[in-house]
Amino acid sequence: MTNREKYHFNDFTFANYQRLLQLALNMGFVFGDYSLDNSGRSKKEIVWRHNVEFSVHNALKMAIIEKELGIKAHYFFQIHSEFYNIFEKEIYLLAKEIVKSDHYIGLHFDAHFWEIQDQIELERCLFNDRNLLASLLGVEIKSFSYHNTTPQLLALNDTYYAGMLNVYAKLIREKYRYCTDSTGIWRYERLEDVLQDSSMQYLQVLTHDGMWQEEAMAPRQRVLGCVNLRAQKTMQYYDEYLLKVGQKNIDD
Repeated sequence: MTNREKYHFNDFTFANYQRLLQLALNMGFVFGDYSLDNSGRSKKEIVWRHNVEFSVHNALKMAIIEKELGIKAHYFFQIHSEFYNIFEKEIYLLAKEIVKSDHYIGLHFDAHFWEIQDQIELERCLFNDRNLLASLLGVEIKSFSYHNTTPQLLALNDTYYAGMLNVYAKLIREKYRYCTDSTGIWRYERLEDVLQDSSMQYLQVLTHDGMWQEEAMAPRQRVLGCVNLRAQKTMQYYDEYLLKVGQKNIDD
């Protein structure tokens, strides 16, 4: 068996992404917000979350697919990302398009950046990052997810911190079955199989933008494509700026 077959590379295309969303709808899932109150809720409830980590360009493509299907998903943006800068104008404008698509917006919080050691530091830094993101995007941030979880982080599992819902809270993890594409493979169960499980009642799906591309490829190649595109756009900005201001652009 090849890695392509073993790890289902063909699953991670935008075309198949649309098909999986449609499958969820066909199976009777209702897309919604996190809720700990089960009264009056749908019998088949799904929370579809994006940790935006690699490419806001890809995230917007996914948001558009969802909007066309009438689906409202959750987008958690990073303040401290190695792969994109949400304060760059182009990236900011892409994020604003996702906001305008009426999706839920949350904070993808990097505790490692702050070297969090305890709950006091956690809440202080959460307040800081939440306020920055809310001010930038002009939305209220009601929930957050941890970036690159560790046992120490997951032990901070109260339902609310800094006035935001912790989507890794003990109560959330106990209520929702969990399916994720972390590192570009189905970490626990294949999403298509989970969606077709007739016994499913509450499901949380976590996706990562860079792991979905136009063509099927290995996970590392998907991330490399995001990195290369960012580098190309940076050089394009440099070249176009020198041309605009009439400066020489010496190469070799």
